[in-house]
Amino acid sequence: MNETDNGGTTDRRSFFKHAGVAICACGVTGPGGAFGAAALTASPLAEAAPEPLAKKWVATLLPLLAAGDRERARTMIRACWSPHYEGLGMQGTIDKFRGDLPGFLRHLQAEWGWVVTHSAEQGLILIDENKSQCVCPILPKEHTGDLGLLCYCSEGFAERMFSQVVGAPVRVEVVASVLRGDKSCKYRIDTRLRNPSPA
Repeated sequence: MNETDNGGTTDRRSFFKHAGVAICACGVTGPGGAFGAAALTASPLAEAAPEPLAKKWVATLLPLLAAGDRERARTMIRACWSPHYEGLGMQGTIDKFRGDLPGFLRHLQAEWGWVVTHSAEQGLILIDENKSQCVCPILPKEHTGDLGLLCYCSEGFAERMFSQVVGAPVRVEVVASVLRGDKSCKYRIDTRLRNPSPA
């Protein structure tokens, strides 16, 4: 896709400003405002969820992106974290745990039901969302095709959260995903980052 509008061709920035906003509503809604199924219907995101047609449109778009340059698509989708983050008012929650990673991890376990393994020596955090279904509110109930790109928005969202808590860049990777055929969604978080994410 071209960087600029040329003869009716949609520019990448404009396209993903609109398409990416829908994609960014990744499967991370939960009791504290994000990341979990329990409070999905009570979250601001649920109230503003796209209509069924938009959900089907996103479900059609993702496999097409996956069939192309997947890494390029990953970079762009990871960068779409902000509308969801801001829409849920996540900054207020994160500000309570700045500089307190152990406290934040306890919060994730107690309030969001996550299973957390933390190696302070290695600077690694392994997280299991501990849910057998994808909780993404823009995902149609019935869908087919490769929709795994949607999980990259979760990477960007989680990087924002954890980098704010630890006060330094982190790197998040979704290592397992329900949309990719796994039993639950899992994250690997590197808090001793050597190569920061371009997003």
